[in-house]
Amino acid sequence: MPPISLYETCLDRIIELIKVEHWSEERENPFSPLPPRIVELLVEVCGTSQEFKKFSYFRMLLSSGKLRILKLCFPVIFTDICVVLPQMLTEKGCLNIKVLQMDQNFQNFESEWLEKLLQKLPLLESLSVRTLFNPQALNNCKGLKSVEVIQIFSNLIEFNNFISKAADTLAHMKNLEEFDIFQYTTKSANFLKVVKILNNHPKLTSLRFTDSSRAAHHVYGNRRGNALPEYGLRKCSWTSFEKITTLNI
Repeated sequence: MPPISLYETCLDRIIELIKVEHWSEERENPFSPLPPRIVELLVEVCGTSQEFKKFSYFRMLLSSGKLRILKLCFPVIFTDICVVLPQMLTEKGCLNIKVLQMDQNFQNFESEWLEKLLQKLPLLESLSVRTLFNPQALNNCKGLKSVEVIQIFSNLIEFNNFISKAADTLAHMKNLEEFDIFQYTTKSANFLKVVKILNNHPKLTSLRFTDSSRAAHHVYGNRRGNALPEYGLRKCSWTSFEKITTLNI
């Protein structure tokens, strides 16, 4: 058995102190002076531990202001997470977050809280959620590159409303590379808004599971000999004769 390093010893000791809420009465956050990678590692290690039964254990880590990557993907379902998490993520704690990922434990999370959180993330570049939200909440995320919404839309109207608001909100975000909506594809979707997304985002490489066939037909069919636009799409969906095909070019 290889010897345990000083680093591993310190990490284990910190985790033990977190579990007993050693710093619960501290006025200053003990994790704020640490490098971001260390804080992110602690969140990751604590999140994969079966010994962490309460989400409140993460309070100091999430409010440290050092998180750049926040992946809320835990093997344990915390019963207190929907109550505790909104209280932890203050504006200071959210300021540097660039990646936000929330797994199925947050599928029924209140969209209102998610929208408030997104408004506090000016540096956000990548978003992956399972909760339907108002895309207008992304207005402050000027550097957004990737949006992934894994959500079953209840009907076509709900889907079209989301696409419409997303197209308008994301119009000024020229760095957008991926806009993926899962679990709903229809050739009756608002393809004019898909056209807007295509035209406004020259760096877009993925429009997966959003029907692009009618949008492409609209763009190319109305050119009448004019120069055709160049798209960098590598992943998209085409709907024809009620059959859905996903292309990975």
